[in-house]
Amino acid sequence: MRLSVEIVCVFAALTAHAFDSAEWLAQRGLLGYEARRLAKAYPKFHKAATEPADSIVVPLESHPNGSIKTSISANKAQLFLIEGFVWAEGVSIRQFRPDGSIEARLDADNCIVDRSTRSGWIPGHTHAEFRGDVSLDADKVYFSAEEQYLRTFTNTVLRADGRELRSVRADYDNLNGVAMFDGGVELRGTEGKNEYVLTAMRAFAFLSGTNDLKRVVALNGVRVKSGVREGSCDRAVYTKDDSKIVMYGDEKGTPAMLADNSKRRSKIEGARITFWLDNEQVEVVDSAVTIDANGIKLPKGAN
Repeated sequence: MRLSVEIVCVFAALTAHAFDSAEWLAQRGLLGYEARRLAKAYPKFHKAATEPADSIVVPLESHPNGSIKTSISANKAQLFLIEGFVWAEGVSIRQFRPDGSIEARLDADNCIVDRSTRSGWIPGHTHAEFRGDVSLDADKVYFSAEEQYLRTFTNTVLRADGRELRSVRADYDNLNGVAMFDGGVELRGTEGKNEYVLTAMRAFAFLSGTNDLKRVVALNGVRVKSGVREGSCDRAVYTKDDSKIVMYGDEKGTPAMLADNSKRRSKIEGARITFWLDNEQVEVVDSAVTIDANGIKLPKGAN
């Protein structure tokens, strides 16, 4: 329940466009069921693919104007007409816009596809590319062409706008521009001349209609490092356009903390700390400041 509440609160507070978070959560659950179904079916069709054809192209769906919307091409493939499945090796799945330009491309060593649901399971490595120079690499992947959705199960790496997000698992919703990352999350990037690293147990990335990375929301055991500055907090929001990170304390009153490890050796604690990655500006709400060099501690509200 805590996960569901967190997601709803994050979406309600941070999505600038109309987005039904409850519907997204429900759909995510259904797609998770589909992922398990196809993963279970893969060994059966992999074993039964004894007479594959070479260099095959299979259309999966079309646009209203008759142009191909989704197709699968493979070095080798076998169609199981009764079950409605395709087993394929050396796979490239493409999604097209109505004008024929490519919306997304997914490459894999092998997979199965359910033609009725236009979804599939990839047991090995996947490399996917989307409009706006966004790419995703992962192992063990479920995909839905109709929903423009990927669920990854291990070794996930998303690259967008020169930033890199790594995690164990992820849900990537290309249709709505939302990605959810779980397990050992790491965000890396550079603002100006400063490199930064943000780590957490869970994170959400929000992308614009052109797949530009807009913001990342990190939850649970968040840590941030940028140059000589290091911080920790319950949750944090990175905003690309402002080149800033806002750190929040938890509901029990544990504050966010930001330390300066330069010669000044100072530390700031507060209910909310905002700092800019491309300069030294910091804003603190309900703060306490410790300066190690002089042994001075300023009480809350003194600055």
